Amino acid sequence: MKQDTQNEANSLPGQAINQHANSDFSQNGVFKPIVGQHPAMMQVLQLINRVAPTDATVLIIGETGTGKELVANALHYKSMRRNGPLIPVNCAALPENLLESELFGHVRGAYTGAVDDKPGWFECADHGTIFLDEIDSMPLALQARLLRILQTNNFSRLGSRKIRHCNVRVVAAANHDIRELVKIGQFRQELYFRLNLLEICLPPLRERRSDISLLADYFLKHYTRKHKKLYLRFSPKVTHVLLNYDYPGNVRELENMIHGGVIQSQDRMIRRCHLPSRIQCTALSTANHFSAFKLAKKCVIQQFEVDYLSKCLRATEGNITRAARMAGLHVSNFHRKMEQHHLRASSFKP
Repeated sequence: MKQDTQNEANSLPGQAINQHANSDFSQNGVFKPIVGQHPAMMQVLQLINRVAPTDATVLIIGETGTGKELVANALHYKSMRRNGPLIPVNCAALPENLLESELFGHVRGAYTGAVDDKPGWFECADHGTIFLDEIDSMPLALQARLLRILQTNNFSRLGSRKIRHCNVRVVAAANHDIRELVKIGQFRQELYFRLNLLEICLPPLRERRSDISLLADYFLKHYTRKHKKLYLRFSPKVTHVLLNYDYPGNVRELENMIHGGVIQSQDRMIRRCHLPSRIQCTALSTANHFSAFKLAKKCVIQQFEVDYLSKCLRATEGNITRAARMAGLHVSNFHRKMEQHHLRASSFKP
């Protein structure tokens, strides 16, 4: 892997977004661009550039750790709403009753403990964007309220009948294909159609392996600078592991793996011992599986040779010269293989 890469040049929307970044956009002042050169990611970047300037709702589909929030950030900060708030909400992180209050707000006395009026996230996101992550976990009752906002831009706080108006762009994300939830009645079809006006699908990292080196170099450079370390590089064994691991946690897992390696490294090399133990075990397991594969392949080849040589000898009644000619081998090579597999010509004579 190259230490000195031009990763920023490969993060097309990231460059444009960075021009408008503010304190609300970055975490701890650190901007994270979308890095990738794989054709699937290039399509994602192009789609972001086309969709972002509109006010259309967007549904982002992708496994955990594929970068759905980065895409939501890009959509917001490349839009006309970039000077407004971006409110991220994890729909799976709160129980139903609390999620409803957080989304739509409540008035005093709406429930036990509601001692003051409180605006919800939709009010806070006015003239901005609300990012509803893991929307596939949202209860059906709340889905109905969300559908009303998408249809009318109106809502009411919990415990109140007063109709309020909001001007919010909705970007949602799901870990699974929502169509399957619609089929079994766990997600409202009309809400799915509203959210899925435009869909962006993020491929898992294992399906864009050509980006692993690019991402690894980007994270290495980023965290080396963050922790004020000297020039670091990956050992050959670590490079092999990084390029061949399946990453069930996707880009986030790769990032955390390299971040931990940078912290643990005591010289200028990130070694396999600096990787999480589960990764080390996987690497060893992969090596063992590879050894087992080679052994199995060798056994299959040996059995094939025994069967094929025997067939030729049987057809020629043990005549080695004719059998070798039938097999397309030199007599000496045919004879050597017979000895290798302990075959006797006399066993095939009538």
